[in-house]
Amino acid sequence: MKHIIWARFLIIIVLVFSLTACGQAATKTQATSQTTNIVSDTTNINDVLQPILDQYQIPAIAAVVIFDGKIVAQGAVGVRKFGDTTPVTIDDQFQLGSCTKAMTATVIAMLVEQGKLSWTTTMAEIYPELKDQMLPKYQDVTILELLSHHAGLPSNANGIGYPPGTDSAYWYGLTEPITQQRYEYTKDFLCQPDSPEVDDLPEPGTEFLYSNVGYVIVGAVAEKVTGKSWEDLITTLVFQPLAMTTAGFGPMGTDNQVDQPWQHAYSNGQITPIPPGSLHSDVPPVFGPAGMVHVSIKDWAKFIVMHLEGEKGGSTLLKPESFKVLHTPPFDTGVGYALGWSVEGGSPWTDEMMLTHTGSNGLNGAMVWMLSESDFAVLVTTNIGSPSAISACDDAFSILISKFLPAK
Repeated sequence: MKHIIWARFLIIIVLVFSLTACGQAATKTQATSQTTNIVSDTTNINDVLQPILDQYQIPAIAAVVIFDGKIVAQGAVGVRKFGDTTPVTIDDQFQLGSCTKAMTATVIAMLVEQGKLSWTTTMAEIYPELKDQMLPKYQDVTILELLSHHAGLPSNANGIGYPPGTDSAYWYGLTEPITQQRYEYTKDFLCQPDSPEVDDLPEPGTEFLYSNVGYVIVGAVAEKVTGKSWEDLITTLVFQPLAMTTAGFGPMGTDNQVDQPWQHAYSNGQITPIPPGSLHSDVPPVFGPAGMVHVSIKDWAKFIVMHLEGEKGGSTLLKPESFKVLHTPPFDTGVGYALGWSVEGGSPWTDEMMLTHTGSNGLNGAMVWMLSESDFAVLVTTNIGSPSAISACDDAFSILISKFLPAK
């Protein structure tokens, strides 16, 4: 199952010009025996990760295991930059790609609780000034449809979601405020001339079509109703309350310094370090809500703990019913996708429903596997998006889940 998912993911991303993976489970089809004991103190798992790193010859890999609201195991091995000896640390930052989507959906849930939006707010209601120009099929698209990839917007099959007539160079070259860029991006999709391509897209609410476009638009919606950028909103509503002090946007590190893990391109068997300050070290900033957060894996764990415990009333940031909405697929169209989360039942390790996602910008990898009922999660990150990195993360998940998931 997982290798099929990752194959689809790698088709979507095209090296440094791509953004996010089809958010699906990071699970292994074969599992070893479970242990019934959970460690009481944080266990160093470098001895688990190092053989994986050696086998797959990737620059770095980091992982944490969460149980009962805390990190019970953690590790980070490898180097920040291929060809350099500076080691990674457990506090280093990694780019999350599409695992950002759960964060964007969480921000929207907060705005719903504040009364600035509802789950059924439509695009015509948000953009009355565009109603006469907006394609009829998009006028009644709701927040819920955008966040669950059921808005009838283009998928990522042919790229990451550039509006018609634009490309990466166009969006890299813009100097307008980011909120204006996202408004124009939204207008380009909702008000584009009718065409056979648009007509061939499914009607909103009828089909799952994984789309970065919907998440950029929902970020623009948040900006429209608050007057603040998505970057400001996610910082003040999520990062600061959760003390995610390492969180930021786009590539990690400073220009050509090796002060954080560099991202790495992979082509024809060659690993190429990508300097943080280079033009194509990430996608254009307009795509932020769809997948541009970087953060240390320990700080990412704080966000995951909030979601593990949210439906049980363990968070002060959102009500349990809001977490329930975020974690529940709103449409029965054959794909278990909630709001920023894939939802799947059954695995080699448990019959419990699991929330998962995978993300990459083509130069990093991030995966999360979460069991709310068991209060258990595993997170894995890398600083390369190669096939060998995928296999490395696959093995890390298999070993860590088998080792730490408590038997019932």
